[in-house]
Amino acid sequence: MSEKIEKKVKLNYKRTFLIGFGFMACMLLWNVYNSYVPVIFRAKLTELTAGGAKLPAFLSVALLVNAIMTIDNVFGVIFQPYFGKRSDRTKTKWGKRMPYIILCLPICAVFFTFIPVAASIKGIVLSIALMMSVIIFFNFTMSVWRSPVVSLMPDFTPSSLQSDANAVINIMGGIGQMIGLVMGTIATAIVGLLGFTAMHDALSAKVNTLGQILELNPDGSPVVQFSGIFANGIPAEFKDTVDNFIASGRDALYFNGTHFSGDSTKGELVAQKIAKVVNGEFVYVNYTPVFLIAAIIAVLCLVVLVAFYARNKKYDLSKDAEIRMEEATEKPKKIKIKDLPISKAERRSLIIMLAALFLINNATEAIVPNFTNFALDTLNLPPKNSTLMMAVFAVSLAAFGIPAGTLGRKFGRKKTIIAGLTVIVVMFAIYLTISQVFANNRTFVWIVLWIALVVGGAAVGCININTLPLVLAIGGRDYVGTFTGYYYTATFSAAITGPILCGFLIGLFGDDYNFMFLFCAIMFALGLAVITQVKHGEVAKGEDTSWLDEAVKNADD
Repeated sequence: MSEKIEKKVKLNYKRTFLIGFGFMACMLLWNVYNSYVPVIFRAKLTELTAGGAKLPAFLSVALLVNAIMTIDNVFGVIFQPYFGKRSDRTKTKWGKRMPYIILCLPICAVFFTFIPVAASIKGIVLSIALMMSVIIFFNFTMSVWRSPVVSLMPDFTPSSLQSDANAVINIMGGIGQMIGLVMGTIATAIVGLLGFTAMHDALSAKVNTLGQILELNPDGSPVVQFSGIFANGIPAEFKDTVDNFIASGRDALYFNGTHFSGDSTKGELVAQKIAKVVNGEFVYVNYTPVFLIAAIIAVLCLVVLVAFYARNKKYDLSKDAEIRMEEATEKPKKIKIKDLPISKAERRSLIIMLAALFLINNATEAIVPNFTNFALDTLNLPPKNSTLMMAVFAVSLAAFGIPAGTLGRKFGRKKTIIAGLTVIVVMFAIYLTISQVFANNRTFVWIVLWIALVVGGAAVGCININTLPLVLAIGGRDYVGTFTGYYYTATFSAAITGPILCGFLIGLFGDDYNFMFLFCAIMFALGLAVITQVKHGEVAKGEDTSWLDEAVKNADD
């Protein structure tokens, strides 16, 4: 009898793995979206505004792009909680969650595929209008099914096993994220194997910062048009400067009499890479294969999920009325911070910690929508390659997750967070300085960037792993739900403001995306200064923290 009971409470890894296909599809689509949409919109808005010249002084192309990239976070705040709660009250033969997923994931995938199709429409105003319409519908349909797909795991998993199950779900989400980050390479290989030579060549082509395909010399180097001091030939003392420019991601080179720059406001144009023109129009890379193949993989994930549910719906615990009643009685009530049964000092620590979280997440959320444009400008890397760099950052962050937790337990969460913030501020400051001082030494800048990504990923791991436990520890076991809500209010708010503020700063510096790192360094530094004033959130020696570990993992769902 005891063996049967023990068997019942063991986690079914196969079942949990199959449930994870839903979250895998979600993360796949988001990573492709965040990598390519900023590049597409930058090209469109640059063309519409004549490089920003038609915009008011307080606006820039970078600011507009980043504002557009916050739509998903705004929709997430508004619609995801609503449809999550609505799915709790849904009753069908396909359970609570599956109707939302079955209906909306394919629609979401269709809208997703049409994003680059809308971008290829002739007529800049019409193209942007269609892109915005498609993106709004994509974000809305994603908001409908994202909460239900995350809720599937708890529906099939007893509460005591949800921590273990969450680890499996996160692995599947990580797989989706990694596939999304290398989707450009995958799509290029597939269209090549299928014989679409022109499409393969376009995806593999060298491009400028707007995604326009460059004209190439027979040796594969970009065709460059020289003027000004270089109109009659390149003097020997400037040969290294020109070679570095050709190898860099900059579109043009300017000279003010003493210094060379990639900024049009700082001198006369002396060299410019030439974009390919066909029938009087520039040729842009069409990323439809990337989006289409990602959408197909997401739909295949849905097929796996539907087959899983059809065979396993008898294990859906959400059908049990007693469990529904138990969950309803455990639902945390909304409580204002001033009414919490904690001391004045603890309340102060909570408010300070939420402010620090807001500042820190302004930095982390600014990186995602700007990195592909930064890589185009600085490294001459198309999105399909720059996403590989973000994958390195993500792997470093994930790999340092367990060590970061260990450091938090051994030395204290606050000290570990402060250490992580200090390291990342220093690394970003070093990179920004070197990118400006050694702008012509592309190899050195490249090496420093790789170091910054690896070390920065580990530092962010130290921060992310310990912030939520610190917040929950202030509230204690009885207020896990309430304090989780506070935590995500701070982080979601930052996800909306971070890209916009960063875009504003980038615009102030002539759309130089290197200054993304300045914004991040400033926000991390402010977060560091604020978090030093937090006086609570550590666990006393010998205290039982099992409730906290499970609360953190459930909150991450």
